[in-house]
Amino acid sequence: MSTVVPFKARGARAELREALEQRIPLRIQRDRLQPGVIHGYVVALSRDFCLIAEVGDVMRFDGYIAIAVADISTLEIDPSREFVDKALALRGETLRVPEGFRLDDWGTIAQSAAACAPLISVNMIEDEDGEISYVGQLDAVEPNVLVLRELDPNAEWYPDNGAYEFEALGSIGFGSGYLEALWQVAGSPADPLAPRAPVSDKIH
Repeated sequence: MSTVVPFKARGARAELREALEQRIPLRIQRDRLQPGVIHGYVVALSRDFCLIAEVGDVMRFDGYIAIAVADISTLEIDPSREFVDKALALRGETLRVPEGFRLDDWGTIAQSAAACAPLISVNMIEDEDGEISYVGQLDAVEPNVLVLRELDPNAEWYPDNGAYEFEALGSIGFGSGYLEALWQVAGSPADPLAPRAPVSDKIH
């Protein structure tokens, strides 16, 4: 007999709040942005955003992802909830909640993530391609823009930085095994940044 109890139809935020309070693993979809499922536990929630501690396929916690509540198309209690809870416990996996994590807007999310981990993943919505990830260290938060000192997939630092507008952001991740491995290989950037072109400069 199934012990899964479906959420009532009360809206995504109410369901996220219940999952946060009761430590219920969820499966979350954002069909408009990205195929696939976000699997994990809600560890922080604001009016507009939530922070998920992700659970990987090998039943271990694998970093965090912050998403906009409005982007959620469907969510459900993990149908394998009992298995997930027991498997994580048997593997000694502990759900950790980042202290003081702010979810006011993408700027405070990026700053909070950067305070928790040396690298963050800024995941941009690029037309029909879904989210494209850019990884690096947060260099600055400017009005409606994140500035990142980036790494390439071979863990090499780019000589300059990239600016990413809030309106095209899909999610921000940090603390995953992949990001930790990139940091172990790359280390802190040794070379200074190339000068940034003034915003007023235009290419003719």
